[in-house]
Amino acid sequence: MQPVYLFYNPRAGRYSQKAIGKILTALENEGICAKSIAEIEELKQLKDAHILVAGGDGTLHFAINHADIQSNSFSILPVGSGNDFASAFPNHHIEKLAKHILSKQITPVDLLQVNNIFVHNAAGAGFEALVAGKASQSKVPAALKYMLPLARHLFTYNPGNMKITSPDFQYNSAVFTISLGNGKRAGGGFKLYPKASFNDGKMDLLLIKPPPFWQKLLYVWLVNFGKHLQLQADEYAQVSEVSIEMR
Repeated sequence: MQPVYLFYNPRAGRYSQKAIGKILTALENEGICAKSIAEIEELKQLKDAHILVAGGDGTLHFAINHADIQSNSFSILPVGSGNDFASAFPNHHIEKLAKHILSKQITPVDLLQVNNIFVHNAAGAGFEALVAGKASQSKVPAALKYMLPLARHLFTYNPGNMKITSPDFQYNSAVFTISLGNGKRAGGGFKLYPKASFNDGKMDLLLIKPPPFWQKLLYVWLVNFGKHLQLQADEYAQVSEVSIEMR
């Protein structure tokens, strides 16, 4: 069996040694003796190991960009403030995760590559990126991390021009937001990419042209249910590669 390491980010502010100890004990009760790690250098040294990430999308992003993704396998225990990607996988409990780890059941997952950075769930520019950036810096409860900056900037954000080019999609004009997704959800639960699949070899491109003032609130409401594709301001495509130039 591969050695198992429990990776967490102590700077995320959600973990204590007691909490990590409980997870390690639960794994041991299921037959897995895991070692906890929390530093970049420890991640970089791992080879042919299984890395169980305890955290949210940010911690998983950190792990896949510092560990060797070719030789190691990964799973996630979604205990972070943002768990959008993990929502695509039903086995969140320690007992079920342990069974999958012990049986070496591997599910291939696509990764987006943005310049030299790997992205497992979503990447964007424009309004979506602004909200995500503000949320990552916020100290408020998880339920408000995305909603507060969204409400604050929804009517004041000034769209910029972008040139977007891919073999499957072209656009050159003002953009309210453009987002590329691998999973269905982003931004703390918004169903931005209702047609996405995490292992179809494609990324789902969502482009929102600058909407009328009144339509912004409608968009926020519909995106909760993945029903926003009916809006005329939307462009949606599944692409294998894309170039985005900010202007």
